[in-house]
Amino acid sequence: MKKIAFIFALFVFSSIASADVLFQDPEGFELDKKYRSMESSDIVRDEGAEDKELEYISALLYLKGDERLRVEKDCKTAVSLLNDVWNNGGADAGYTLSTMYYKGECVDKDSGEAKRLLVESAKKGYLLAQRELGRSYWGRGQLDAFPKNMEKAIFWLKRAGESGDGVSSANLSYIYLKGLGVKKDAEKSFAWRKRAAFSSDSYGGGIGGFLPLAEYYEKGIGTNLDLVQAYKYYDLSGSAGVKDKQRIAKEMTQEQIDEALRQSKEWQKEHNIKIGGGSIRQAN
Repeated sequence: MKKIAFIFALFVFSSIASADVLFQDPEGFELDKKYRSMESSDIVRDEGAEDKELEYISALLYLKGDERLRVEKDCKTAVSLLNDVWNNGGADAGYTLSTMYYKGECVDKDSGEAKRLLVESAKKGYLLAQRELGRSYWGRGQLDAFPKNMEKAIFWLKRAGESGDGVSSANLSYIYLKGLGVKKDAEKSFAWRKRAAFSSDSYGGGIGGFLPLAEYYEKGIGTNLDLVQAYKYYDLSGSAGVKDKQRIAKEMTQEQIDEALRQSKEWQKEHNIKIGGGSIRQAN
């Protein structure tokens, strides 16, 4: 049985929750948690459900079908439920409808409607819509109906990054590092890289993980060169940072290495997180 997060990811072109957002976490963890708690009797089949979260998830299930909950694919029901959630303020549904109109999934392909819904969803505060809109204006999104405009790209990526989206923060770090449409600014690049590393969706060495942050400290990009901090964040990257630790250890004293490991262990203890196998997970 595939997780609902996977089903949802089919519609993703890849915090502070808005009153118009049902599931704000960009990686879909809360969405998946809600799905896993559902029974067949929870499936919403008609518009007007009081629980908009269940109505939204039901719509996603009808888009692809779901074996566990015995839901068959039903485009008409999916579109009806999504429109109801959207018309009642659910920004998530607007984003999903946008991707559907762009791809012609259960609806006639309509890039104009796809653009409108994406913009409206982003304005309502939905992080995934803000990220995709920013990347589209950058020319790197999957919705290619927008003209390249770095000013607008940075605006929307900042909106998402400031609300906790690690991918958007990492994108901004790269933009300022390379000077793409803006003046190169290593300090801003470092600030966004650090924000990306500590975004809730970034733990585990992903695009906004600790590994790239360690490199900034090692090379002194936008901050003071600090091998202790570099070693610490390589250590927090798990197995992915092993070779880098071995490499920079040759330039460090044993006291510096011990201090870096002490800080790493302290961080893990403070956040109840254990490093192992190249990933970061909640400690038992």
